[in-house]
Order: sequence, then structure tokens, then C-alpha cells
Amino acid sequence: MNNHDFISFVPYPLEIKERPELDVFPLNVLFAKLGIRNGKNAMGTALYEPNLESFKREENKCSIEYYNIHGGKSRLVIEYDMLRKSYHGEKVVNGELAGMASGPEWKMFFVHFTMLGLTKGEMCEFEDIG
Repeated sequence: MNNHDFISFVPYPLEIKERPELDVFPLNVLFAKLGIRNGKNAMGTALYEPNLESFKREENKCSIEYYNIHGGKSRLVIEYDMLRKSYHGEKVVNGELAGMASGPEWKMFFVHFTMLGLTKGEMCEFEDIG
């Protein structure tokens, strides 16, 4: 993979009619990386889904944790600052901080956050792409 190549994803909002406080968070978060597997171009992906019970609200900030659907010990913590209308996200893989991003606008925050891609040891799914 070329150092100038990256893949980013902008998720849909988490919209649950009975839980409007969750609207500032994503439905899920996807990380990916291109590479070669068994001599073929492939893409690895890891999808994270929210743990709704992890939602916390403290003063002007709220947060929620996301877990990798493929298993393993990987999680995301996404925090939203209601006063500043800004995001902060951390990705932890196997107990180690794998990266973080911050930003005031949904699209740009998630572009920067998901461009972290996959981390060595992170559980994922592979797909041949040609």
C-alpha cells in the first residue's frame, strides 16, 4: 500500500426514536486497509457497533463505546462535547491506544478517525478485490 493511499468512511447517525440523545453518535464505524493476500489484491475491514449501555453523560460531554463485531479486544470510545459541538475518538486494539482523532464537524472528524485503518492484531474480515 502506498503511503499516500487511505480509505475513510463517514457513517450514518445512530437514530433511535426513543433515544434522541444518541443522534450525535454514529450507527457504526468501519476501518479498512488495502493490501495483498495470497497474491491477490484484498481489503481487510473491521466494523464496530455501539454498546448502548455504555452511554455516559457528564456535564457538557457524552460518550459511548463501540466494539469490533469480529471479536477480539478492540474498542472505540467516541465523545461528543455539546458546548463546543466537537468530537474526540480513541481506538484501542488489544489494550493499546492505536490512534485518535478530534474535530468539530461530523464528516471531517470521521474521515480523519477512520483513516487510521486497521491495526496489527485487530480482528477483521478479508475480501478479495481483484
